[in-house]
Amino acid sequence: MEDVVLFRGFREWFLFISACVFIFALNVFTTYLNYRDFSAKKFVDINATVESQSIKYNKKDKRYFVLKLNSDKHGVFWTTTYENIIDLSGKEVSLVAIAENIGFYDYFKGFYAPSFKISLMPYFFQNNNVFSDLTRNSYDRAVAFTRDQHENEFMRELFPAMFFASPQSKELRQNVTKYAAAHLIALSGFHLGILALLIAFIFGKIYRVSQNKFFPYRNYFYDLGIFSILVLGFYLIFTGIVPSLLRAYAMFLFGFFLAIRNIKIISFNTLLIVTLLLIAMQPKLVFSIGFILSVSGVFYIFLYLRYFKNQSKIISAIGLSVYVFLAMLPIVHFYFPLTAHTQLFAPILTIVYAPFFIAEIALHIIGFGDVLDPFIIKAIEWNVNMWDFKVNLLWFLTYIVISIAAIFHRIFHYIFIAFFITSACIQYIFN
Repeated sequence: MEDVVLFRGFREWFLFISACVFIFALNVFTTYLNYRDFSAKKFVDINATVESQSIKYNKKDKRYFVLKLNSDKHGVFWTTTYENIIDLSGKEVSLVAIAENIGFYDYFKGFYAPSFKISLMPYFFQNNNVFSDLTRNSYDRAVAFTRDQHENEFMRELFPAMFFASPQSKELRQNVTKYAAAHLIALSGFHLGILALLIAFIFGKIYRVSQNKFFPYRNYFYDLGIFSILVLGFYLIFTGIVPSLLRAYAMFLFGFFLAIRNIKIISFNTLLIVTLLLIAMQPKLVFSIGFILSVSGVFYIFLYLRYFKNQSKIISAIGLSVYVFLAMLPIVHFYFPLTAHTQLFAPILTIVYAPFFIAEIALHIIGFGDVLDPFIIKAIEWNVNMWDFKVNLLWFLTYIVISIAAIFHRIFHYIFIAFFITSACIQYIFN
């Protein structure tokens, strides 16, 4: 039987792409109007959320703070201050930004602006309604409940970040990087998938019993999907609508839409449609490294399944983890050159992460979240030799071309495999 796809033929694709281009242009124009208002003044009052805060030192060894902020109107931007401020991560602040010498391109992709008068916004200005107020209070209590179960500072950061997308320190991110496990800590589609399976397992068992007795006429898959969408939607709002989680949730919704219409989900066409839709609705995603890595990860999963789909579950799980890890190396290290031999453990960590994540959720719910802390602390604090391995632009672009060519013919797929194995050997053996 021929697979059902969303678009067939040149005309349907042309209309879809034209619609995406129109929406993209409209959103870029809206951003330009915001930029015109922003650049019309030398000093601009901005209210924003502090996404992260780090400490740095200048050449004279004077300490200053770097703040990454997100404004509803002006998007993501950075500023610095030499003032002795408290940790503002996750909090709403007001500041005056200096808008001089900021071009539209910089404004569009995320800009740096000097600022002054940084102050914490009063509590009643941080909440627009009763629902957001309740959500914020519940979020703070959940983070505090999780954090208080740990004594080690890394653990007090790790699990709130893993469960609720709370800010991470630079030190924690560096320690996670040596295992190539950043994608396991920052909330993403991987976590959303685990949670969706957990919801399906728990709710599905209960629902099946009730369905057989009271409403056998209901569609099990449809009801389970709607319930998962509602629960995960609340989780998305609860965690503050993290961009990476929002993208994954959008893909989950689209996947469910395709599934109930019996349209093939695991296909490169579907990935292309979702990617174009997301970029059209959020043009700044073209500059998002997280978005590029997430799309690349899904692409290589689909590429693996294209050529290695008829295998046992155990072999598929191991093969997929190793394949995606090696395939992602040239792309990851084009953006993040930091390398260590311990990153070779990443496929194993990916395989065991799902049961670990579920177990940690259960342990934290019952108040025993620190049970596995001694093992995790040893791994995080292990002194590992690290070095930079930078993938140059030509190597990166060549790899992208070969990756796309691998979709169409097995010969190109063999070349692709040889390419990423060679890259891994250069990175971890001959460097």
